[in-house]
Amino acid sequence: MHKAQGLAGVLALAGVLSGCGGAGEPWPKRPLLNEMTKDRAAEGAPKTAAPAADPTRGTILGPEKSAITYERLVKMPEPGWNIPRMAMPSPDGKLVTYLASESGDMTMSLFAFDLATRTSKVLLRASDLPGSAKPLSREEELRRERQRQRAMGIVAYQWAEKAPVMLLPSSGDVFVRKTDGAISRLTETKEPELDPQICASGERVAFVRSDDVWVVDVATRKETRLTTGGPAGTTRGQSDFLGQEELDEPHGFFWSPGCDKIAYLDVDEREVPEHPVLGYRGETPDLMMQKYPAVGDKNPKVRAGIVDLKTKKTTWLKWPAEAERYMVRFHWAPDGNSLYLQTLDRLQKRRALVRVDAKSGETKEVFSETSATWLDPASFKPLDDSKRFLWTRDIGGHIHLELRDVATGAPIKQLTSGDWDVQLLGRVDEAGGRVFYIADDKEAHLDRQLYSVKLDGSETKRWTEEPGVHYAGVDRTAKIVMDIHSAKDRAPKVVIRELGGAVIGDLTLPMDADFASLGVRSPEIVTVDGPGGVKLYGSLLPPRVIEPGKKYPVLVMVYGGPGVQTVLNMWSPSLLWQHLADRGFVVFQLDNRGTSGRGPAFEAPLYKNMGHVELEDQIAGLDAIAKRPYVDASRVGIFGHSYGGYMAALALLKAPDRFHVGVAGSLVTDFRLYDSAYTERYLGSPKEDAKAYEAADLTKLAGNLRGKLFLLHALMDENVHFQNTAELIDALVAANKRFDLMVFPGERHGYRAPAARLYATQRSIEYFAENLR
Repeated sequence: MHKAQGLAGVLALAGVLSGCGGAGEPWPKRPLLNEMTKDRAAEGAPKTAAPAADPTRGTILGPEKSAITYERLVKMPEPGWNIPRMAMPSPDGKLVTYLASESGDMTMSLFAFDLATRTSKVLLRASDLPGSAKPLSREEELRRERQRQRAMGIVAYQWAEKAPVMLLPSSGDVFVRKTDGAISRLTETKEPELDPQICASGERVAFVRSDDVWVVDVATRKETRLTTGGPAGTTRGQSDFLGQEELDEPHGFFWSPGCDKIAYLDVDEREVPEHPVLGYRGETPDLMMQKYPAVGDKNPKVRAGIVDLKTKKTTWLKWPAEAERYMVRFHWAPDGNSLYLQTLDRLQKRRALVRVDAKSGETKEVFSETSATWLDPASFKPLDDSKRFLWTRDIGGHIHLELRDVATGAPIKQLTSGDWDVQLLGRVDEAGGRVFYIADDKEAHLDRQLYSVKLDGSETKRWTEEPGVHYAGVDRTAKIVMDIHSAKDRAPKVVIRELGGAVIGDLTLPMDADFASLGVRSPEIVTVDGPGGVKLYGSLLPPRVIEPGKKYPVLVMVYGGPGVQTVLNMWSPSLLWQHLADRGFVVFQLDNRGTSGRGPAFEAPLYKNMGHVELEDQIAGLDAIAKRPYVDASRVGIFGHSYGGYMAALALLKAPDRFHVGVAGSLVTDFRLYDSAYTERYLGSPKEDAKAYEAADLTKLAGNLRGKLFLLHALMDENVHFQNTAELIDALVAANKRFDLMVFPGERHGYRAPAARLYATQRSIEYFAENLR
């Protein structure tokens, strides 16, 4: 359960819930749920009488009543979301490069838009790179899993900051595209090169190979090993599981501005408990003994050092006192003399900005902050003058931006304020004395717009106009904006425009050819008066056909956990929703307290209270839509994956009179089984806050089950281990409760095989159709 943020997080969540994938076999009319429950009559189980005829009972229709077939439903990407991604201006300012699919699927090619001619062309396809068909290594597979990356082909690239040289990783090897357009292969090894990064001058590329940091000279292809190995269970240059999965820290090393030093992490997992992750792919068992720091257990020992490329000598960061800490968000000062990072204590209630002397490794806290609940890493940008930095923090329950003094950390100027949040800190235009950022529209809080504010706080300006959600980046010269924008009733557009001026290029790709035939409708944004008077936002899609006097079953689509916001004024065709509504379901989703996007004050009620406030708000949402004449509150299903899976099972076990059928995928059932960085942030210490853990434990509620519960889990899930579902199974068996189960032997947390994604989606939909009819 990753703290997914922004557009990527929303899309990742939508992909999980919709079961996006590929084609499969036709779906039988009456599926068997599993071998254990396929013939209950033969076991002597009592037969449930059919419900008495009810003239107000709206009918659930068959799949043939939707223009969206199962195969179409799980095709990726969803209509409208075949868009350019990872748009970047070239260092010479001549091009805007981006990744996009030429075939409308998830296979990416590298494109370039020429700002002079205003035309696009393909620069590179994966097939142009030798060895592109090589299978992913386990290390790369897990990195992609933790980054929720589903694209294929060319999935990443990076420009050098100060030279028109481009880094192109492919299939575990490293390539560069030079100034003249020639492709040069820098590595060709059996071992994968992980997380390659190019330095600012474009002269060198660093990567991790065999758990050590290496650097290769672009001109000569000469390799240098910068770290010298260590015992099994240690790595250099890689962030650990907690950093990648929970702290949004995918990198484990960081180039200095002068390309002469690299800061890197040294991770020792030898004392971290192991968890067996056993699956089956093809005819081969796959056993991975995963180092997994569960709640209350030992975390990895992580230290950081700075290695000099000439001497290959590492200077370790020196701390005034030994303490357990998370180290995140590394930034070099523009002059390369200092390194900045943030530290969080284990319970993440104290956050500090630390300055490191790059020569001596001496550390000094610039300033620190504390919270009664938890603190996420702040957004931080040092200015080129090396005297000031930008910082985001909680001001009045919302995230706002301020300017601070580098030497003391003291505030110089608060730059934003109000009952809205800065969502993303963008480009700093020091020449113009301003900073760009993405924030809530002050009048429409489910919209996101691009703004700038003067560094002296004197002027705030909005640069995007269309209603909806904008994810807009500004180039180095602060003259060009690259903008992806959409609204719930408007598919995404991708444009390059002059800042405050005309459109230079429209990179929007054609809508899917069959889109018009799918009958996609925009969901309605609804507001709900939640407990204590808090305003909650939801999305509602009613049945396509509503007969007068008829009431239709509700299907609640839920995530509900921290780090994700699902209800925004953004394009979300969700073919799963459309298919369900075509068949007679009322589809509803609500962002309860504890979800992200609305500031710390909205998130805080979740603290040490998991499994209570989320469900309380979901019930308030259900009560609100139940007032509509076509809603049948006696037939309610709930569907979720990951934290949403926890919520789906929780609803059936804790509110069995309100929720009658649930499909719960890849769910945590007891948070004592989950990882430390995520869980301790929200529930505290398992020893000191045992009651909070006990209250959130689904296994203790197993005896309450009255409705129909369908559990899905992948054996190779290394995020939410299958042990979670196994313990709920044992609890349900002990309570003599009937349930249904589907296990995927070769999948991880997000089902990737097209057949598995199709099968999971089909089975889930028909489970609701059969049990809510």
